[in-house]
Amino acid sequence: MGGHGNVVFRESTGHGTVFLPLQVYRFKEEYDQFFVSHHWHDEIEILFFEKGDFQFEREMVPEEIKEGDIVFVGRSVLHQIAGRALPSLHHAVIFDLEMLKFDRYDMAQASILAPLWNGECVLPGRIGRECEGYQELLAELKEIFCAWEEKKPGWYLRVKAKLLLILSVLEEHGHLQHMGRAKKTEDSYQMREIKNVLKYMEEHYKEKVTLSDLAGEAGMNEQYFCRFFRKMTGKTPITYLNDYRIGHAAEALVKSDARIVEICYENGFENVSYFIRKFKEAKGMTPKEYRKRETLV
Repeated sequence: MGGHGNVVFRESTGHGTVFLPLQVYRFKEEYDQFFVSHHWHDEIEILFFEKGDFQFEREMVPEEIKEGDIVFVGRSVLHQIAGRALPSLHHAVIFDLEMLKFDRYDMAQASILAPLWNGECVLPGRIGRECEGYQELLAELKEIFCAWEEKKPGWYLRVKAKLLLILSVLEEHGHLQHMGRAKKTEDSYQMREIKNVLKYMEEHYKEKVTLSDLAGEAGMNEQYFCRFFRKMTGKTPITYLNDYRIGHAAEALVKSDARIVEICYENGFENVSYFIRKFKEAKGMTPKEYRKRETLV
C-alpha cells in the first residue's frame, strides 16, 4: 500500500509480519491527491474513507466513493484508488485471513473463514451509510484504529476479535455472497491476461519494453492487444507503462539525491527531454519542481 505517486501491481511482500500479519494505515493528503494504481495482494483489505471523494476501481470497474463509505477488498482482487478532492483522509486495515482461523475446525471456519479463503464466499464492495449494519461496522473499525494506535495490553486480541465481529455483521445483514463450489468465482480470462501484462511491466519497467513484448505476454497481436488494453484500463499500453515508470521516478526524486538524468535512465526512459515532458504531463510540474515541493512539505 502506498501514498500519492506510488504504483504497484502484485505486492511481493505481505503487510505486517509472520507473527503479526496485520497492518493499519492512515492516509492524510493536503497537497497532492492520493493515488495508488492497479495492484492486488493476498490479504483482505478494509478501507474507511473518512474525508474527501475518491474513485475506487475493482477489476477495472470504477465506482465513486463518498465520505463515510466502507470498502472491502478480497484476496487477489485487482484494484486502484484515486483521490478526487483535497484535503482527504482515509484508513486501511490489511490482514491475512489465516490469522482468524482456529486450530479446531468449527462452524465459523466451515461457513465463513474457509469459504472466504477459497473464493466460495465473496466480500461486499462498498458499504455506505444507507446500508444495513453500517453503524456497527464503523464502530468496530474505529475500535481497531484506536487499539492499533494505543497498543494497550491485549490490543492484538481485541483487533482479532473485532475483525471476526465485522465478518459476523456482514453475514447477519446479508452482505456476504455465498457461492456454490461449481460457481466459485475465478479470474476471468481478461483479468488473467491483464495481470500477466501488469506483472511483466513491474518486472521489466527499467528495461526497454516494446509493444510487441507486452502483446506477447497477453498472447495477442499488437493491434488487438492495444484495443483490449485500452478498453480494460482506459489508457494505451505505453501510456500506462510510462505512468508506472513515472510513479517510481517520483518516489526516487523524494527519497534519493540522485540526479534527474540518473533517475530518468534508471526508470526505463531513454531520453531526458521525453522523460521531463511525460513527468510534467502526469504531475503538472517538472521533476525538479516536484522534488523541491515534496522536500519542503
